[in-house]
Amino acid sequence: MATANEMNTTMDEASRLANEAGDELRSTKDDMVSEFRNLIAEGESLLRATSSLSGDALNKAREQFRDKLAVAKTRAADYSAMARARGREAAVMADDYVHDNPWAAIGVAAGVGFILGALMSRRP
Repeated sequence: MATANEMNTTMDEASRLANEAGDELRSTKDDMVSEFRNLIAEGESLLRATSSLSGDALNKAREQFRDKLAVAKTRAADYSAMARARGREAAVMADDYVHDNPWAAIGVAAGVGFILGALMSRRP
């Protein structure tokens, strides 16, 4: 059985990892949105610039856009993989905590259930 100090240390570590995972997800989301906005801006720019082009110049502009699109897709995949890895770390840490401290986890779940039940049963 874990001591109270060990439980607090484990909870602090789990909380830290969860916060890091949340920060990483927010950062990843912001990076993906930024990449998407840049891609849209470049696409609009390409449309404006190519309205009077034809032949080789148009093909070159399309190829440049395809290259930028491929880079954006790669970055999006990288951000997504990073977010999944952080999410898995947080899930593993939570799983470890629950296995190491089942009664504490049951107590928290019961408390949350009680509070939610009390709030939902209130009459307006």
